Amino acid sequence: MLLLKSLAVIALTSAASAARLTVSIPSSPPLLPNPASLGPSTHAILIGPPGVRYEAPIRRDSTFAFPDLAEASYLLTVQSRDYFFPPLRVDVTKAADGTQQETVQAWQTFRGNEWSNKGPFYGSGNGELKIQVQPSSQKDFYQDRGGFNLIGFVKSPMILMALVSVAFIFGMPYIMDNMDPEMKEEFDEMQKKGPLSGSGGAAAQLQNFDMASWLAGKGSGTEKGAGDGGKKR
Repeated sequence: MLLLKSLAVIALTSAASAARLTVSIPSSPPLLPNPASLGPSTHAILIGPPGVRYEAPIRRDSTFAFPDLAEASYLLTVQSRDYFFPPLRVDVTKAADGTQQETVQAWQTFRGNEWSNKGPFYGSGNGELKIQVQPSSQKDFYQDRGGFNLIGFVKSPMILMALVSVAFIFGMPYIMDNMDPEMKEEFDEMQKKGPLSGSGGAAAQLQNFDMASWLAGKGSGTEKGAGDGGKKR
């Protein structure tokens, strides 16, 4: 009988000293005017030291309850299909007045930053803390397809190159016909002196190149004549 009383006292003491956290989702128009519209898969996760993890599903009153939290520092995240929620830091520490109840405090935290970098303060309580967490933004999995933009189409590099080529094709004959006679003669002479024009040009040499003779080690007729002349000397 004495043993049962001792166990009951220990159970009541631990229940009285256990920290409790309640997270509620308030109405926050226009982003989330009705929290009851959150999907049933919405849940909150409380991650503490290695191996410590609590998970609570959303209840009908749009709240998450963590009834028994040990003394530690936790990361609270709310997982939703349609909304993003800011992560929170929750600290459960011993009360400063020496009582059996723990002190529960919550701050906003930031991913990718040091754990000591705290954001806005959400509240504090002895033994129990109730806070409200509003969604920060709505998830958007689809991107609207943009309509046809004539200016953007013309600014495309491929379209600009095509337009310049068409302008040269149709504009050069007109320019040549209306060119000054002296300038036209100079232009024709420049074309004749170019490396790709004339019988000795690179294009003509490439066209008259004999691959079979070159592979056989035979040169052109001029090279043979020069070689014979050298032998006679």
